[in-house]
Amino acid sequence: AMEADGVVEGFSRSIEMHGLKYNKLIGDGDSSVLKKLNEVLPYGPDFFIEKIECRNHLLRNFSQKLTALANKTEFPINLRKFILSQIVRFRSDVTKAVHNSEKNKIYPSLNKLQNSDQILLIAFITD
Repeated sequence: AMEADGVVEGFSRSIEMHGLKYNKLIGDGDSSVLKKLNEVLPYGPDFFIEKIECRNHLLRNFSQKLTALANKTEFPINLRKFILSQIVRFRSDVTKAVHNSEKNKIYPSLNKLQNSDQILLIAFITD
């Protein structure tokens, strides 16, 4: 809540302090900041603020979710060991897919992935 309040204050004072309206927010997957901005509407109801996922945060969260998944004992041990042994490769594959998407504009939606299931699917497909 404190982080969200600080960002909202920064957006709310941006015109006064810098003569700017920010239309993008770089986020880490936590939607509380964007939710708070959408409640406060610092620039009025007709101004849309877009959230952009930071690739570093996205990959960190992806790795954490894969690790948590691999620690769930309801899944077979061989699958869990495989996931743990391949996390670095999965991260690398996602990074390459995003880079190629930006370079070739083949799959522009890769730049806005927010669902780790989608990322996991891409990691398996890129092999």
